[in-house]
Amino acid sequence: MSAVLDFNAARVDAQMAELLESFESHPLMQPPDTHPTLFFLFDFIRNTHRQLKTIDIEKLSAGDDEAKNQVTEVIGRNHFANVLINDTTGKLAMLTGGDPSNPVDFGPEIKRKAEALSQD
Repeated sequence: MSAVLDFNAARVDAQMAELLESFESHPLMQPPDTHPTLFFLFDFIRNTHRQLKTIDIEKLSAGDDEAKNQVTEVIGRNHFANVLINDTTGKLAMLTGGDPSNPVDFGPEIKRKAEALSQD
């Protein structure tokens, strides 16, 4: 069965909310010196969470192609966020104005929650 057909929006919504809370409590996300890489990923995940909330679950259950596409997009963005959070090449730091020789440590909590989301 495809991930779209097995999609549990309420569970993904709760997981994404928990991940965003972990970002918000990360020491490097505290103003006024918010780390650009953390903020970039936080914003990416927050926008994905907003996209999730626009999906019409009734249409998805009825097999609506647009709803399926929206779910596929959310799933893909969550996988991509996990890849970025676990980047060890320094490319994410270069993309976000950080120091590629000293990439940000997202910490085990964020990594664990991002990994859980990418399993959906």
